Amino acid sequence: MSSLTYYPASPRKELIAEYVGKSIRDVPTPAAIINVAAVRRNCSRMLEACKSLKLGWRAHVKTHKTVEITRLQVGDDAAFPVNIVISTLAEGEFLLQALKEYKSQGRQVNVLYGLPITANAVDRLAAIASALGEGSVSILLDDPAQLPVAAKLRQASGVAPHASIKIDMGGKRAGVAADSDRLLEVAGAALSAHRNGDIVLAGLYSHAGQSYGGDSRAAAIKMMGAEITAMMVGADRIKAQAAEQGVSSLPALILSGGASPTALSVQNLLSQHDDDDDAQAASSPELQAEVQSLTTLFGAVKSSGHVVEIHAGVYPTLDLQQLAAHSMSASRLSWGDIALTVLAEVHGTYPGRGENGTPEALVGAGGLALGREFCKAYDGMAMVTPWGRPGASPPAGDVEDYEGWTVGRFSQEHGILTWAAGKRRASSKTAAALGPPSDMVEVGQKVKLWPNHACITSSHFGWYFVVDEDQPGKEDEIVDIWTKARGW
Repeated sequence: MSSLTYYPASPRKELIAEYVGKSIRDVPTPAAIINVAAVRRNCSRMLEACKSLKLGWRAHVKTHKTVEITRLQVGDDAAFPVNIVISTLAEGEFLLQALKEYKSQGRQVNVLYGLPITANAVDRLAAIASALGEGSVSILLDDPAQLPVAAKLRQASGVAPHASIKIDMGGKRAGVAADSDRLLEVAGAALSAHRNGDIVLAGLYSHAGQSYGGDSRAAAIKMMGAEITAMMVGADRIKAQAAEQGVSSLPALILSGGASPTALSVQNLLSQHDDDDDAQAASSPELQAEVQSLTTLFGAVKSSGHVVEIHAGVYPTLDLQQLAAHSMSASRLSWGDIALTVLAEVHGTYPGRGENGTPEALVGAGGLALGREFCKAYDGMAMVTPWGRPGASPPAGDVEDYEGWTVGRFSQEHGILTWAAGKRRASSKTAAALGPPSDMVEVGQKVKLWPNHACITSSHFGWYFVVDEDQPGKEDEIVDIWTKARGW
């Protein structure tokens, strides 16, 4: 049964009646705020890059879990496929009506379930496949034992799922190494299932989670190149095995790569000469070499008869982890591009309690509002934005250069604001040399927090209060409420 029965979405109509037209200063806290202007920019840049580079595109919806951002991710070009990734079956069920609408408009629709298939998913995936028709559902494989499950999915829905073999890029989360014997075991079972009509073996899929540890545009591009190279090795091995097994009906294999840093990095192939403070890096030999290498690699994949597809999830909202990965120029990846913030209220202040006599403060946003994932650029759970702080200025430089209020400690509902510095600034100065706070927050004051990892942070909220910075003078006015898929 659909999770919508047991995990209904928050009541959007009632929320709109209650809050639209009001200021975010008047909503209960903690609250999740989305700046739709930044989401529009981030989504349009990704679509523009994939179309310009003639790459396939698949939008992951796990970060936001909304219909509205999904629509921005797939765009309104009737000729462009609506390919998405879901991390929970609930996301597919929540988006189903929108996907049926796209299907009725003549757009190709495909939903990829982002975990290797298990029996638990069969009935619910079958319902989605039955509603959307042939070619509408894709699954991941990394174990021969998953093929009988895939056959049950076809039997339950009448639709043969498209299947991609998951490639492990070293993260050891899921998948098989492209050059391993295990790949051939999985591929052999998949080719037999393909020949029997239980699946359509469609390609390979990778996720380079270690790209979050990158620190430059060149590093992100290089990691994307490693993903595509590994999948091309795997695809060539599968084609050779297909010939050995007498399987002649394989489609062009899709090599689907990307985590947000590597997916974002493809924009560098179009924006090497952005007029920003990153101009020196834009002209560096290392970056130019990686751009040329990836461009050549994309051409080689296409020449070999395969297809390149890019996928990503957190890029519409961005977060501090993405800023710290430095996968694009500052004109496309900076503080103003983070669309998700958490609104919190100051509950108490503690003069002199912090390190070296600095003050601290308490906000009502702890681990259950922000998550518990760290950012390599600084020690803390979130950074406090300039919003709502008279005299505070936007940060200058990178996350590593930040000096200001952070959520330095936290428990379940408590976040402790500390005056701290990013790791690059902290390493160049002693703690005692940190400047005094430029402003002191006060009890009852509301502040916005930039989260470390938007996927985890946003999962704690049932809806977003939507504002639009493209409306001058009304930047804090709530223009919409976006409700989300809940449950699994």
